[in-house]
Amino acid sequence: MANDNTASTPEWSADSVRQQLRKTASPEGGASANVFFHDSVPAAQLAAAAQKAIEQAAERVGRSAGVTVGKIHQLAKSVSVRGDPDVIAELFNLDSVKSILPSQIDDIYPKPVKRKPVE
Repeated sequence: MANDNTASTPEWSADSVRQQLRKTASPEGGASANVFFHDSVPAAQLAAAAQKAIEQAAERVGRSAGVTVGKIHQLAKSVSVRGDPDVIAELFNLDSVKSILPSQIDDIYPKPVKRKPVE
């Protein structure tokens, strides 16, 4: 089941995240993101699944796998990655990957409504 490039909000679509990764990539470290895997990937095998996905993405892009795996979050079925933004973006097209979000998100908290000024 390949990703259909849709998200709950346009801000988290595959194209939008790809642009953010390229924009925030540093020359020395590349981009950083969190890769979320489908439930079909066993939590105990996240490290191996992530490494395999990175190798597949690098092969598709035609580059060496310049992406490293950081923390593994078994409950969230996610791994943090850092490296080549094009290889990270290509992970979107793999069947085992559910979603990718940039590591740095400016504001994820809901904004209060109907606020009254403090007196």
